[in-house]
Amino acid sequence: MVSFVAAWDNRGMDEISMDENTYSDLTEWLMEVDATTSASGFDGQLAGMWCRHSLLPDDLALDEVDRNVAAWALLLEYSDEVRRRLEDPDCSYEPLMPADSAPLRDRVIAMVEFSAGMLFGIGSAGEIAKDLLSEDVMELLKDLAEICKTNVNDEGPDAEEAYTEIVEYLKVAAQTLYVELHPQAD
Repeated sequence: MVSFVAAWDNRGMDEISMDENTYSDLTEWLMEVDATTSASGFDGQLAGMWCRHSLLPDDLALDEVDRNVAAWALLLEYSDEVRRRLEDPDCSYEPLMPADSAPLRDRVIAMVEFSAGMLFGIGSAGEIAKDLLSEDVMELLKDLAEICKTNVNDEGPDAEEAYTEIVEYLKVAAQTLYVELHPQAD
Protein backbone atom coordinates (compact mmCIF):
# COMPACT_ATOMS: atom_id res chain seq x y z
CA MET A 1 0.00 0.00 0.00
CA VAL A 2 1.31 3.44 -0.91
CA SER A 3 0.76 5.71 2.03
CA PHE A 4 -1.09 8.90 1.21
CA VAL A 5 0.72 10.63 4.06
CA ALA A 6 4.11 9.35 2.88
CA ALA A 7 3.36 10.57 -0.63
CA TRP A 8 2.45 13.91 0.85
CA ASP A 9 5.58 14.08 2.99
CA ASN A 10 7.92 13.18 0.12
CA ARG A 11 6.50 15.58 -2.48
CA GLY A 12 4.92 18.99 -2.59
CA MET A 13 1.12 19.10 -2.50
CA ASP A 14 1.01 20.04 -6.18
CA GLU A 15 2.83 16.83 -7.07
CA ILE A 16 0.42 14.43 -5.36
CA SER A 17 -1.46 12.48 -7.96
CA MET A 18 -4.89 11.15 -7.12
CA ASP A 19 -4.98 8.21 -9.51
CA GLU A 20 -5.90 4.54 -9.62
CA ASN A 21 -3.49 3.89 -6.73
CA THR A 22 -5.44 6.40 -4.64
CA TYR A 23 -8.66 4.53 -5.47
CA SER A 24 -7.10 1.23 -4.40
CA ASP A 25 -5.54 2.75 -1.29
CA LEU A 26 -8.78 4.44 -0.26
CA THR A 27 -10.64 1.15 -0.74
CA GLU A 28 -8.10 -0.58 1.50
CA TRP A 29 -8.23 2.15 4.17
CA LEU A 30 -12.03 2.02 4.27
CA MET A 31 -11.93 -1.76 4.65
CA GLU A 32 -9.35 -1.44 7.44
CA VAL A 33 -11.66 0.80 9.49
CA ASP A 34 -14.63 -1.50 8.76
CA ALA A 35 -16.52 1.10 6.70
CA THR A 36 -19.24 -0.16 4.40
CA THR A 37 -19.01 2.63 1.82
CA SER A 38 -17.04 2.40 -1.41
CA ALA A 39 -14.07 4.60 -2.29
CA SER A 40 -16.11 6.59 -4.81
CA GLY A 41 -19.06 6.86 -2.44
CA PHE A 42 -16.78 8.12 0.33
CA ASP A 43 -15.11 10.62 -2.01
CA GLY A 44 -18.53 11.95 -3.03
CA GLN A 45 -19.63 12.03 0.61
CA LEU A 46 -16.58 14.08 1.58
CA ALA A 47 -17.03 16.48 -1.34
CA GLY A 48 -20.69 16.91 -0.44
CA MET A 49 -19.94 17.50 3.23
CA TRP A 50 -17.28 20.09 2.38
CA CYS A 51 -19.90 21.87 0.26
CA ARG A 52 -21.92 22.59 3.40
CA HIS A 53 -19.47 22.40 6.30
CA SER A 54 -16.44 24.42 7.35
CA LEU A 55 -15.39 21.54 9.61
CA LEU A 56 -16.37 17.92 9.16
CA PRO A 57 -17.74 15.73 11.97
CA ASP A 58 -15.07 13.77 13.87
CA ASP A 59 -16.36 10.49 12.47
CA LEU A 60 -16.49 11.76 8.84
CA ALA A 61 -20.11 10.51 8.87
CA LEU A 62 -18.88 6.91 8.86
CA ASP A 63 -20.95 4.96 11.37
CA GLU A 64 -19.38 2.41 13.68
CA VAL A 65 -15.88 2.41 12.26
CA ASP A 66 -12.62 1.53 13.98
CA ARG A 67 -10.77 4.80 14.53
CA ASN A 68 -7.93 3.04 16.36
CA VAL A 69 -6.14 1.81 13.25
CA ALA A 70 -3.51 3.55 11.13
CA ALA A 71 -5.91 3.85 8.21
CA TRP A 72 -8.08 6.29 10.15
CA ALA A 73 -5.33 8.95 10.05
CA LEU A 74 -5.01 8.36 6.31
CA LEU A 75 -8.75 8.90 5.84
CA LEU A 76 -8.52 12.18 7.77
CA GLU A 77 -5.62 13.30 5.56
CA TYR A 78 -7.58 12.28 2.47
CA SER A 79 -10.53 14.35 3.68
CA ASP A 80 -8.29 17.41 3.97
CA GLU A 81 -6.92 16.78 0.49
CA VAL A 82 -10.45 16.70 -0.94
CA ARG A 83 -11.12 20.08 0.67
CA ARG A 84 -7.88 21.54 -0.68
CA ARG A 85 -8.69 20.38 -4.19
CA LEU A 86 -12.22 21.80 -4.01
CA GLU A 87 -10.76 25.13 -2.89
CA ASP A 88 -8.05 25.14 -5.55
CA PRO A 89 -8.53 28.07 -7.98
CA ASP A 90 -7.19 25.78 -10.74
CA CYS A 91 -10.09 23.38 -10.13
CA SER A 92 -7.93 20.33 -9.38
CA TYR A 93 -10.73 18.32 -7.74
CA GLU A 94 -11.87 15.26 -9.70
CA PRO A 95 -14.30 12.58 -8.55
CA LEU A 96 -12.40 9.46 -7.53
CA MET A 97 -13.24 6.64 -9.91
CA PRO A 98 -11.73 3.23 -10.72
CA ALA A 99 -9.04 3.11 -13.39
CA ASP A 100 -10.18 3.38 -17.00
CA SER A 101 -9.00 -0.22 -17.41
CA ALA A 102 -11.70 -1.41 -14.96
CA PRO A 103 -14.86 -2.88 -16.51
CA LEU A 104 -17.33 -0.19 -17.55
CA ARG A 105 -19.98 -1.67 -15.25
CA ASP A 106 -17.69 -1.20 -12.21
CA ARG A 107 -16.94 2.38 -13.22
CA VAL A 108 -20.63 3.18 -13.70
CA ILE A 109 -21.43 1.70 -10.27
CA ALA A 110 -18.70 3.94 -8.81
CA MET A 111 -20.19 6.96 -10.61
CA VAL A 112 -23.60 6.20 -9.12
CA GLU A 113 -22.06 5.68 -5.65
CA PHE A 114 -20.18 8.99 -5.95
CA SER A 115 -23.43 10.81 -6.81
CA ALA A 116 -25.30 9.20 -3.92
CA GLY A 117 -22.42 10.00 -1.56
CA MET A 118 -22.37 13.60 -2.72
CA LEU A 119 -26.09 13.98 -2.06
CA PHE A 120 -25.69 12.36 1.35
CA GLY A 121 -22.81 14.70 2.18
CA ILE A 122 -24.73 17.79 1.11
CA GLY A 123 -27.74 16.63 3.11
CA SER A 124 -25.63 15.95 6.20
CA ALA A 125 -25.84 19.64 7.14
CA GLY A 126 -29.62 19.55 7.13
CA GLU A 127 -32.26 20.78 4.76
CA ILE A 128 -31.54 23.71 2.48
CA ALA A 129 -34.26 26.30 2.00
CA LYS A 130 -35.15 25.99 -1.67
CA ASP A 131 -35.81 29.69 -1.98
CA LEU A 132 -32.13 30.32 -1.12
CA LEU A 133 -30.80 28.07 -3.89
CA SER A 134 -29.92 29.30 -7.34
CA GLU A 135 -31.49 27.61 -10.34
CA ASP A 136 -28.08 26.15 -11.19
CA VAL A 137 -27.77 24.51 -7.78
CA MET A 138 -31.30 23.14 -7.97
CA GLU A 139 -30.55 21.66 -11.39
CA LEU A 140 -27.26 20.14 -10.21
CA LEU A 141 -28.95 18.49 -7.23
CA LYS A 142 -31.68 17.08 -9.48
CA ASP A 143 -29.04 15.82 -11.90
CA LEU A 144 -27.16 14.07 -9.09
CA ALA A 145 -30.38 12.33 -8.11
CA GLU A 146 -30.94 11.28 -11.73
CA ILE A 147 -27.39 9.94 -12.03
CA CYS A 148 -28.16 7.75 -8.98
CA LYS A 149 -30.80 6.04 -11.14
CA THR A 150 -28.36 5.15 -13.95
CA ASN A 151 -28.74 1.66 -15.36
CA VAL A 152 -25.45 -0.01 -14.48
CA ASN A 153 -26.00 -2.80 -17.01
CA ASP A 154 -26.17 -0.54 -20.08
CA GLU A 155 -23.06 -1.27 -22.12
CA GLY A 156 -24.22 -0.09 -25.52
CA PRO A 157 -21.89 1.44 -28.08
CA ASP A 158 -22.17 4.93 -26.61
CA ALA A 159 -21.91 3.89 -22.96
CA GLU A 160 -18.17 4.58 -22.60
CA GLU A 161 -18.51 8.09 -24.00
CA ALA A 162 -21.57 8.77 -21.83
CA TYR A 163 -19.68 7.60 -18.73
CA THR A 164 -16.75 9.92 -19.50
CA GLU A 165 -19.06 12.88 -20.05
CA ILE A 166 -20.99 12.25 -16.83
CA VAL A 167 -17.79 11.97 -14.75
CA GLU A 168 -16.59 15.28 -16.22
CA TYR A 169 -20.00 16.75 -15.38
CA LEU A 170 -19.61 15.48 -11.80
CA LYS A 171 -16.28 17.28 -11.54
CA VAL A 172 -17.87 20.57 -12.56
CA ALA A 173 -20.92 19.90 -10.37
CA ALA A 174 -18.79 19.27 -7.28
CA GLN A 175 -16.80 22.45 -7.80
CA THR A 176 -19.89 24.53 -8.55
CA LEU A 177 -21.74 23.20 -5.52
CA TYR A 178 -18.72 23.90 -3.35
CA VAL A 179 -18.56 27.51 -4.53
CA GLU A 180 -22.31 28.01 -4.20
CA LEU A 181 -22.98 26.19 -0.93
CA HIS A 182 -19.80 26.31 1.15
CA PRO A 183 -20.07 28.55 4.20
CA GLN A 184 -18.00 31.60 3.37
CA ALA A 185 -15.88 33.31 6.00
CA ASP A 186 -17.08 36.81 6.89
